[in-house]
Amino acid sequence: MQTIDWTIIALYCAFMLGLGFYFSRRAGKNMESYFIAGRKLPWWILGFSAAATYTGAGAAPAFTMLVFQNGMMGNWWWWVPFAIWMPLVAVIWAKLWRRLRVVTTAEFIELRYSGREARVFRGIYAMFMSLGFAVLLNGYVMGWLIRAMAPIFNWSDLKVILLSTALVLVYCTLSGLFGVAYSDVVQFLIFFGANLILIPVILSKVGGLNAIYDQVVSRRGADFFHALPPHGEIVGMTLFFLVIQGLFYASSPAGGEGYTAQRFMAAKNEFHAQTGQMFNAFITLIVRVIPFLFLGIIGVALLPAATTEPDRVWGILVSQYSLPGLTGLLVAAELAAFMSTIDTHINWGSSFLVNDLYRQFVKKKAAEKHYVLISRLATAGILLLSVLVGYFLVEQMMAWFLFINSVMVAFILPLSWLRFFWWRHNIYGEAAAIIIGLPLSYVIWFPLGFSQTDKHPFWHGFLLLFALGWMVIVMVNLLTRPEKMEKLKEFYLKCRPPGLWGPVRREIQGEEKRALRTENLRDIIDCLLGIFFCASSIGGLTTLFSRQWTLFLVTMGLSLVSGGAFLSRWRKRGVFKSL
Repeated sequence: MQTIDWTIIALYCAFMLGLGFYFSRRAGKNMESYFIAGRKLPWWILGFSAAATYTGAGAAPAFTMLVFQNGMMGNWWWWVPFAIWMPLVAVIWAKLWRRLRVVTTAEFIELRYSGREARVFRGIYAMFMSLGFAVLLNGYVMGWLIRAMAPIFNWSDLKVILLSTALVLVYCTLSGLFGVAYSDVVQFLIFFGANLILIPVILSKVGGLNAIYDQVVSRRGADFFHALPPHGEIVGMTLFFLVIQGLFYASSPAGGEGYTAQRFMAAKNEFHAQTGQMFNAFITLIVRVIPFLFLGIIGVALLPAATTEPDRVWGILVSQYSLPGLTGLLVAAELAAFMSTIDTHINWGSSFLVNDLYRQFVKKKAAEKHYVLISRLATAGILLLSVLVGYFLVEQMMAWFLFINSVMVAFILPLSWLRFFWWRHNIYGEAAAIIIGLPLSYVIWFPLGFSQTDKHPFWHGFLLLFALGWMVIVMVNLLTRPEKMEKLKEFYLKCRPPGLWGPVRREIQGEEKRALRTENLRDIIDCLLGIFFCASSIGGLTTLFSRQWTLFLVTMGLSLVSGGAFLSRWRKRGVFKSL
């Protein structure tokens, strides 16, 4: 690290602080402005912001690690479920959440369920989301920041975390979701651009791309470049349960619910929410991964597999091959990725503490300025807890990668469909899933040793939790009373969800029934086209990097046909005109 590198990092930090102060007045108007940006965000901000949130401090080292460890198949661990849930959420869940006009997903509880139980559980749910899921997600991202920055700075883990979170604390507490969303765009562009520049810099020092490919084949064999599943570890039951995860991931706080749903609630209308999510899918699945497929391949060619920690490959490449100035830009890029995720998580987590706990149970009637102040204090508190988790708990990054992206939510995955698609699902089934799911997932994965994939294949732990989730939730639903018909009808008319709503639909006029049936059929076709487009686009990317030209032409042809059909159908519906 030279003076020019520190200067670039200092300029980035100053820019972020300035952004926080710029948006502080708009965010400080009221709680809606602070947590959902006054419902004024356009589709392109939503897409960039969501993609930047998924592109946390773990993105660069994690994507590079997956290629370094498992070749071109490595990133299919998350590509398989993401290629399914992202278009599903864009077509169905984005508009459902926007129609509800809530501030948090905890507020959904009292819209969907009735009685005193719903009000009490809204507070319990808020605690699990804010002090459970949000804190664990942040701790995981901080663990990756340590792996990325330590080889560059030669600092202690604690020093890396404290200095990085101090900047987030200032600008995020000031600016709320306005600052979070708009800064995410800048942060993503810095992150992507800096890592893209690194590739030709390294290649110029090591003899070019052809030399790298030859070296990889000599070290790992041609099988390293196998591009499409099923193959390697992603076969049979593992592949099956990754598909299952994708079908149900809309209930995940890291997927179609949580901070993703927060973006939908902040959209100008439901069409902005839907288009923003599809734009997010394209950036998340394709664009942001490109630099790290290169860097993973380069790492295999240049670094000894036996003595290199896979989760530190990205940091090692930066420390050994970067140039003065570029190193500072890459550090700023990694800080940008870290901040774009952490700021979202802590803003989202504090929204539960204030909107669903403090405002409901502590101080019901106060000035909006008071709630904004409490929101800022809650944001700082969640960040402090996250630092403790990241420093003391997060180790063995591949185990944590699978836990955060799959295992943590396996028990609660049925909620994604039951909440919106089955009238008989009630508050007791919801409570059983949330209260049991997170603690049980942690215990099974870590203390009981299911994270040791040399002893237990990935699908063992996932299947156990997913099956237990279905049994517990459905059994509790059937053993307890259904929700009141008045509440179900009110929710159905506001949200207009598809699925098993027979007793409720019988209360609705015939013309509205036909319109809903037409909408549901249209959505099913759009979902299938969206999934096909995402999966074939990823296939095109991996076959391009594997230099399998026939497969590349086939997958890209499928991508163009399915994507064109999808866009044509949305254009005919008037989606793009409404933007």
